[in-house]
Amino acid sequence: MWLDRIPVGSLWRGREEIGCSPVMFIFSAISEAFSQPGSGGVSKESRLARLRHFFEGDPLAFDDAPLSPAVRGRFRAEQLGDLERCTPVLMLASCFSALAFCISVWETSFADPAKIWATLIFALAGVIYARRITAPPRQPRAASARGVWRATANALLHGSLWGAMPLFFFNDASMRHQLMMTGFVFATLFGGSYALSMIPGALLAHAIPIWAGFTIAILSQRDSVFEIVAATAGIYTFVVLTGAMKRAGAAARRCAAEAAAQEGALRDELTLMPNRVAFREELTRSFARLARRNERFALMCFDLDGFKSVNDSMGHEVGDSVLVEAARRLKASTRENDLVARLGGDEFALIAVDIRGVEDAVTIAQRILANFRSSFEIDGRSVPMSVSIGVAIAPSDGVDPESLMRNADSAMYATKQSGRCGYTLFRDRFGFVAERNTLDAELDRAFAQRELFMVYQPFVDTQTQETTGFEALLRWRHPVRGVLSAGEIVPLFERVGQIDRVGAWALREAMTAAKHWPPHLRVAVNVSALQLRKPNFEQMVLDALDASGLDPHRLELELTETAMILDGEKAFEMLANLRRLGIKTALDDLGTGYSSLANLVGLPLDRLKIDRSFVANIETNPMCSSVVKLTIELARSLSLLITAEGVETECQFKILSDLGCREVQGYLFSYPRPANQVASLFGVCPMVESGAPRPAESDAPPITAVG
Repeated sequence: MWLDRIPVGSLWRGREEIGCSPVMFIFSAISEAFSQPGSGGVSKESRLARLRHFFEGDPLAFDDAPLSPAVRGRFRAEQLGDLERCTPVLMLASCFSALAFCISVWETSFADPAKIWATLIFALAGVIYARRITAPPRQPRAASARGVWRATANALLHGSLWGAMPLFFFNDASMRHQLMMTGFVFATLFGGSYALSMIPGALLAHAIPIWAGFTIAILSQRDSVFEIVAATAGIYTFVVLTGAMKRAGAAARRCAAEAAAQEGALRDELTLMPNRVAFREELTRSFARLARRNERFALMCFDLDGFKSVNDSMGHEVGDSVLVEAARRLKASTRENDLVARLGGDEFALIAVDIRGVEDAVTIAQRILANFRSSFEIDGRSVPMSVSIGVAIAPSDGVDPESLMRNADSAMYATKQSGRCGYTLFRDRFGFVAERNTLDAELDRAFAQRELFMVYQPFVDTQTQETTGFEALLRWRHPVRGVLSAGEIVPLFERVGQIDRVGAWALREAMTAAKHWPPHLRVAVNVSALQLRKPNFEQMVLDALDASGLDPHRLELELTETAMILDGEKAFEMLANLRRLGIKTALDDLGTGYSSLANLVGLPLDRLKIDRSFVANIETNPMCSSVVKLTIELARSLSLLITAEGVETECQFKILSDLGCREVQGYLFSYPRPANQVASLFGVCPMVESGAPRPAESDAPPITAVG
């Protein structure tokens, strides 16, 4: 709403400097809101907005800095999280106090009203608890104002019930019962103040009815001792409200500072565009929207043609100016809801949302090319610059962030190879998969001619150097294009709906091979995102187990995080069912851009795999070494196993071993081998001597076709 943009924190800080209490803060806002207009100062709407922000738990009530909805939601989430941790104890204590009071007055004349009052306390506690356990899970980093309003309403009801107790029962009670009521009221006031200390509005709604009811009941006694007690309660209420206001204000400013730091981490310093991290997060969100609402989108990769020569010949300052101007032209060529990011160097990327077809993506690419036709004017010099574009459209060109990014990048390099300054659609670049019938026929031939086969790469224990299992990797010996890896062919099978057939074959082949291995060795099989989203995935795994006779405890399924979150609830249920049989699960390629550590909590996992990109640079890049170390510590704290892949040197092996990584995989021990060549690795797995020839995967014997 437009009121959200009104700066109100300066008004509050002005009152804070002169020692204004929270109660005066409310009264001041109300009185100023209805004062005569034109008297100067802040508008009536702004004062009402300040009051509304206060009761909504909005940090705009404490700080006038422009805060995004995400920051405000994060602050509310912190408030509600603090309350949720304290609510069970508070309500339990409240019910116990109500029960104790009811029992103590059981024989008095007001026993029946006391029972009704205690019943209301228990009913309110029951409603709060029921709503708590039936409410949908809340995002740990976001909460709406509705949650704060609900907490304030519950606090008001609870405070009103406890404020009613002295009003109805104090005058008719004996001195012993009066002292007991005083103790219960103070205990409830103390407990509520502690639980609601992060939400000043709710604390005010809770404390004022209790204090008001207690004060009215005590002053009616006309006893100086009780009057002192009432004054003490008032002072305490004032102190806790002031303390809560300061605590909430400090938390609001901290959230704003953290958000500013996070925004800096998501923004490219030179062009002020989103950086690679922000781009990957938005790409993951785009796939989530695709899964929920079928919102198609296009991914475009850009590379500036000839930028390196300009940067080398004219200097880095001119190169930086070229990047800034290129970023400006890219942004000017896109729509408001599209996201343009700088991935690094002269590489940019675009997520174009709400794409109805290929024509929409082509229109955007042509607009970008048109904006790059005129030369860049840099410090009085004319610098010609063009751009090569690669276009991939989800979900037809990729069903997860990794495959879509890879395909858009491939299309972009195809543009460069064909003369630069243009665009290439991924589907046009790879003509042999453009038509479904063509690929279907090729796949039928692959099964009939036994062109598909599996190779196996060992996992090695870093302490004993013994083999602990093998990863099964799919290969296609194509008669024209040679041996194709899984990364090249799986996206194609997904696009034409053949991944079930190929995936079932790969699972069965891997399990059949593993059946003949020693019983202590496991086999790990990769599962694509589209496979996991199929309702028959669980049955497919069970059928493969039955056909192969493999012990389920020896099977491990390797999945990307994207595969697990695109259809989270169903995927979790299937994986949980499989894990109950003893099947293990591993998160593959951890940290390659689309993994969010927050999503690890609650995933049905047994193992984390450190991506080869971090291992490759662990010797020279301190950042990669730190990421690997933190990942190992994270796995240990979550009671997960850890495997590092892509180990190629003894130095990498030693560093990983010293960091506590118990299992590695890589060319240092063995290249992927066909099933009939792995028997020599069943025991101790020796390191490959430097310069040793690589086994030829294309020489693998044919595997019996299934299908």
